[in-house]
Amino acid sequence: MITQKIIKSIMAISKLGRNVIGGKADSGLNIDHMYRNRPKGVTRVGKFVDGVLLNLPSVKATRRKKDIIMKILRNEIANNILLNKKSKILDIASGPARYIVDVLTTYNQDKIDVLCLDSDKRSINFGKALAGKRPIRYAKANVFKLAHLKALSRRISWIPNIIITTGFFEMLSDATFEDMLKDAYSHLEKNGLILFTAQSDNPSKKLMSKIGKKQDGQSWNMFFRTPEYLREMMINLNFRDVIISVDQWGMYEYCTGRKA
Repeated sequence: MITQKIIKSIMAISKLGRNVIGGKADSGLNIDHMYRNRPKGVTRVGKFVDGVLLNLPSVKATRRKKDIIMKILRNEIANNILLNKKSKILDIASGPARYIVDVLTTYNQDKIDVLCLDSDKRSINFGKALAGKRPIRYAKANVFKLAHLKALSRRISWIPNIIITTGFFEMLSDATFEDMLKDAYSHLEKNGLILFTAQSDNPSKKLMSKIGKKQDGQSWNMFFRTPEYLREMMINLNFRDVIISVDQWGMYEYCTGRKA
């Protein structure tokens, strides 16, 4: 207990540490801080601690995640352009979605339309400022109720052909995860692509379980899944062209599939 208090005191003077112990561990803003990789903290010591935390293997893997997601998105958007098809991207539990903002600097933006959904108003407002005039809409929403979104999409004739979610499914129980993925499948345009991340392990899991807090006030809890489980579940849900790859840290699993 004493050791845990000391660790918390040290982490509290860094931005990443303060987010982790202060109930923002799973927030889009915290993930964005990892993406940017610019140490911040109270005094030089806090900045130094933040730099140490930003170089943990789990944080490096998260930072690398942004590059991999961008690579997959760019490939899909380029394919759609060749097919003379507009890319309609739905990001579930998006946070600021910096990876999409950065991708949109590459392509003719009239070929892309993006809707980002998140329950955190601060992440949404930051995303809006980050996106500027890019064709990205941010909306505060209960991401567990995709059925409402599906009904709205049908009315306005906006059905996504790319659905992405990262850092979200890892926090859900198997039953909730499967229900959410099933809903995403039903909401996706035929032949559309789903891209999501899962985790097979996390080198910081012991530390996070002891001191990490989520936005709902609960202790950090993550559900780890094997590539075999993910592949079987996606195929059972009728996804085709399923590809699952694991990063060099054996941490993140990148899962893609198409609606049959």
